[in-house]
Amino acid sequence: MNSLAETFYTDKSPDYPTAAAAQACADYLADRQRHTPPAPGAPVQHYATYHDLEGVATLLNGTGYLFRAEGALEAQLVSYKDRDLVLLGRKDLADAQRAADEFVGGFAAICCGR
Repeated sequence: MNSLAETFYTDKSPDYPTAAAAQACADYLADRQRHTPPAPGAPVQHYATYHDLEGVATLLNGTGYLFRAEGALEAQLVSYKDRDLVLLGRKDLADAQRAADEFVGGFAAICCGR
């Protein structure tokens, strides 16, 4: 199966891709590697907010969520019952959709193309 990335780098025609196209291809490959499905048994992560802080909450078996604020080095253990923890969506699914949207040109291209 020829992927888009393989087409960019193996095509030896006179209209070889520009540097921007090559960079787009490299970005696409990096996104594919970064947004692969989690391994079976991997902890579930959600984008979340906790008291006015944004970050990622990782589900821990039987204890609650481990919340790490964006840019913070430390994480806090948060109970399941804490009302200040708001789970926004699964991180793996949101990242995969974002990568797919950016690959087709971003939000503006999706809106203007319909």
